Amino acid sequence: MTSPARGEGELLDAVALAYADDPAEVEPLLLELADAAGRAAYMATYPTATDYGRASAAAAADAARDELLAVLDPTPQKGAAA
Repeated sequence: MTSPARGEGELLDAVALAYADDPAEVEPLLLELADAAGRAAYMATYPTATDYGRASAAAAADAARDELLAVLDPTPQKGAAA
């Protein structure tokens, strides 16, 4: 196993700290992200998947990732509603 890159290490540290702070909030988000990412990876290689199915699975993974990132960095993003 290789060491994570600088930015990845910081992200993993943020996940660990958030989980240590509030596991009840972070754990479901991690599980949702794992499920959505797995489904997107499966759909990307499934021979009879439709373009809609692939796009839908990828969008679900993106949404799950965004939810987790929002917990890790609760400051409003530029252009986002406060």
